This record gives sequence, structure tokens and C-alpha cells, in this order.
Amino acid sequence: MNQNPHGAPPPPPPPPYGAPGPGAQPPGHSKAIASLVTGILSLVIPYGGVILGIVAIVLAIQARNEGYVGGLATGGLVTGIIAVALWAFFLLSCVACAACMSPFNTWIWF
Repeated sequence: MNQNPHGAPPPPPPPPYGAPGPGAQPPGHSKAIASLVTGILSLVIPYGGVILGIVAIVLAIQARNEGYVGGLATGGLVTGIIAVALWAFFLLSCVACAACMSPFNTWIWF
């Protein structure tokens, strides 16, 4: 037996060279978290949502390209797309409203 005099078993051997150690995160994990955080913030923060939504989409795609498979990247992608779509709808509705209120509007309303 290969035990020390105190009766405890020997420690386990170290992991092989190049292998991730215990508790190591998969590649792209931090980008996936950043994508989810910026995606949520893009839904909450006014007037900065478009930029944060685009950043969330880019980070989610980068995390997936690095091999990350998980819900964090998907959540960041979905929240980023929703935020960009909501801000695009808001912007288009403001432009349409401003066009209807224009003094140069030649539409005839019945």
C-alpha cells in the first residue's frame, strides 16, 4: 500500500498537461454572461438600449463561435434581439407620428 504513516490515502495525481483544472469554465462562458447582462440592461435602460442590444447580440454570437453551449448565450441573444426590435418599433412609430403632425402633411383625413 502506498499510504503515509498517518493512515490518510495519498493525494490524487495532478491533471495531465493542457487539461482544464477542476472548476474551469468552458470557452466563451464569460462572453455569454456579459451577453446576458447587456441584453437585460438593454431592455431596462432607456436611450441606450439599442447600443446595448447590439452589444448583447455580438457577444452571444462570439460565445457560440468559441464553442459555448448553454442558455446564457441564448438568453443574451434573445434579449438583445427583443431590445433592438422594440427600439426599432419605437423609432419608426415616432417618425410616423412626426410625419403625420407635420404642417406639410397633404393627407386628407375623413
